[in-house]
Amino acid sequence: MNALACRPVLTFSVVAPASIQGVGPTVSYALVSVLLGGSPPVYAVPTTEMLNRLGDHGLGGDYGDMLSGFARNGILTREPLRRIGAALGSRYALLPGLAEFGQTLEDKFDFEGFKVVRTRISVLRLWLQLWDTQTGHVLWQSTGEITLASLIARAQESVSLDELARLLWSRMIEDELIGANKTWRCP
Repeated sequence: MNALACRPVLTFSVVAPASIQGVGPTVSYALVSVLLGGSPPVYAVPTTEMLNRLGDHGLGGDYGDMLSGFARNGILTREPLRRIGAALGSRYALLPGLAEFGQTLEDKFDFEGFKVVRTRISVLRLWLQLWDTQTGHVLWQSTGEITLASLIARAQESVSLDELARLLWSRMIEDELIGANKTWRCP
């Protein structure tokens, strides 16, 4: 756990089904915010910074191929992972995933065509893996789901995906990754 607080941890792009890839940046930003703002904070390298540094080192192709391979077979290829970790000075990388995000509206108490109560139900399912960039091993993984039902006055109102993602990432990281080790610090 000391290594996560003392050394940079890469945060890879969010892996998601094609139909919801567009919400990946929001989920990624929420993850980095939770990591940096946690107690104790995890020294996370934001995805945008990591991507820029990959480009600077000419490793964009390796990164893209590695994530494409993960989408096919569920594993990060060891050699590209090692090269990326070595070039960016990070022993560990977090690979976040978005399994599902959906919102539905439910109407209740329909009185002569007027919707008296309208509820928006939002469901978010995420997963997170911690990889060792030197060995290519998965060191930890977690999955989580959050469902939120909220009363709304207009159909255009929605629950913030960023807020849902922060709540779920916080729960997964605080409860499962950090757990009882809340006192670790850099030497």
